[in-house]
Amino acid sequence: MDNKPSKSPVRETTNEARQGPLGRPVLNVLIVALLLALVAWGAAELYGERVDNAAGVGDSGSAVQSAPPPAPSTDQPVTNTPADPNPTPQTGSGGDTQTKNPAPAN
Repeated sequence: MDNKPSKSPVRETTNEARQGPLGRPVLNVLIVALLLALVAWGAAELYGERVDNAAGVGDSGSAVQSAPPPAPSTDQPVTNTPADPNPTPQTGSGGDTQTKNPAPAN
């Protein structure tokens, strides 16, 4: 069998060159895919609600019964240190900010 390209180009209309026809088959596939996605979403919602109810999670999203926070350790002394040892406001360039407007020039 000879695999050489033909010397004359193939001329086809736009309908002949199209790989698949548009219309009802494509619409049917889109509708079925949308319905399957809705069914999967509904199943996930029901499963999530069942898992939340089994775990005891209320409507607000927090657990109905929560354990108290752990007591702080008393092994080490508590020291009160400021969060920022230098409370002076800084500019973006690293220098101090101007606290007063300069006197207007006469």
